[in-house]
Amino acid sequence: MIAAATGVLGLLVAVVAWLVPSPGPGEGTKGVVPAGFLGTWRGTMVMQIADPWSPKPASGIDDITIRQAAVGEVVAEQRAVDWPGGVGCSRSWKLTEVGESRIELAAGSTSVPDDLPSGMTCLADLTMTVRLTGEGTITVVAGYHAVGTVTTAFTGSLKRQG
Repeated sequence: MIAAATGVLGLLVAVVAWLVPSPGPGEGTKGVVPAGFLGTWRGTMVMQIADPWSPKPASGIDDITIRQAAVGEVVAEQRAVDWPGGVGCSRSWKLTEVGESRIELAAGSTSVPDDLPSGMTCLADLTMTVRLTGEGTITVVAGYHAVGTVTTAFTGSLKRQG
């Protein structure tokens, strides 16, 4: 009788576990991103790398959407919205570190525009610091790693959307 009751209880637990949806990436209680960072942000990004074909640094408009995630998970999507000459790159970002007013990210997958001019590339080995700088504003500084040093690749100031 006890074995039968245990079997029925085990079956009931299995059915309930199957019916209750499990949290997706970044959902549930494991997220560590402070609420002030969450949402979609839009602003101008300015390349800091010298472009031998242009007298001034390239710049364009990007959207960055930040969602709840744990360290090591994809936390943000950066999308090039309006870049003259098609030089804007889009990428995902993984969360590497969290502070009260900043988060640190590492580049994940990078999308290269179909019409990227010859001789240009989208950097892949990037890190980015995102800082809350006021109500509804963040700044970003992204750097790339080369020969043991970090060089600033691009900077930006973005405003919360919606």
